[in-house]
Amino acid sequence: MKLFFENISDQMKVQMDFPLEAVLEQALEIFEELPEDDGSTFGIVNETGTVIQFSKYNKFLWLVEIPDIPKNGTHQTFCNRHQCVRLIEELFAGADPFTLSEFKFESYL
Repeated sequence: MKLFFENISDQMKVQMDFPLEAVLEQALEIFEELPEDDGSTFGIVNETGTVIQFSKYNKFLWLVEIPDIPKNGTHQTFCNRHQCVRLIEELFAGADPFTLSEFKFESYL
């Protein structure tokens, strides 16, 4: 798996265009160090090239998105921090992201 992130507080960033190879422990450590402030992001690129992006939505929730370029939109769900950790663990175990949470499609148009 590869990951990318932006930590707003520490001004640390790994761009989505150049994700880094990582193991589960590294991914969880980076995610857990992200601040509670809005604006931080974290993402995973799985073996099939699917991008799963976590964006801090508010103090309690993260917006989880899976872009769907051919359909001009994104599949979205909201999770708390604990649910995000569980989702990350399942993704690293090879699970299909669509079986892990109820995603709703939102069109870009």
